[in-house]
Amino acid sequence: MMRNKKVLATVGLAALLIAGCTSPPDNAAGSATTTGGASSTGAAPAPAPPPAPVAVSTPTVAAAPDLEYDKAKSLKGYAEVKKLGKNPVAGDIEATKAGATLFATNCASCHGAEGHGDGPAGMSLNPKPRNLTAFNEYKYGKGDLGIFRSIKYGVDGSGMAPWEGRMTDDECWKVANYVRAMQK
Repeated sequence: MMRNKKVLATVGLAALLIAGCTSPPDNAAGSATTTGGASSTGAAPAPAPPPAPVAVSTPTVAAAPDLEYDKAKSLKGYAEVKKLGKNPVAGDIEATKAGATLFATNCASCHGAEGHGDGPAGMSLNPKPRNLTAFNEYKYGKGDLGIFRSIKYGVDGSGMAPWEGRMTDDECWKVANYVRAMQK
C-alpha cells in the first residue's frame, strides 16, 4: 500500500513538472504531514535551496525587438504585444539577473539549465522544448517581442504553456531578457 502511494505521488509530481508547475503538492512522494510548520516526525521541513547563481550578460546577438515577429501574427496575444513595441527592461543587467533566477525556477525543468531544450520534464514532450540558444531556430520572432509573447501566451501545438497569470508581465520581460542573453 505504501509503495503504491509513493508511485502515485511520483507520477503526480512528474505531471506537475510537465505542466510547468514547480511546487510539489502537499505530502508529495510520501513526505511527512506538516502541522504548524513542523512535520509529524518532529523535524522542521527543509527550505528549498536557492537556484544556483547564473552568469548573465546583455544579448550577444543583435536583434530588433520585433525581428520576425510577424511570424506570430496568427497566435494569441500578437496584437497586444505588438502595441507594446519594446521591452521596458531591455539591457537592464539587474532585470536579466532576476530573469535568470525566474528561468531556473520556472523554465529549466523543460528547457534545461542552459536552455538547450534538454530539461528532464521536457523529455516527454512532443515536440521537444526549443533550444533557446539556437537563434536561427526561433519560429515566432527572434527579438524581445516574440520571446515575451511565447512566454506570456504560450505556443499552441507545443508543450509551451502560457505563463499568463503565473508570472507578471514584468517577470515575463525579465525572463525574455535572460533568454535573449542565451541566444548564439
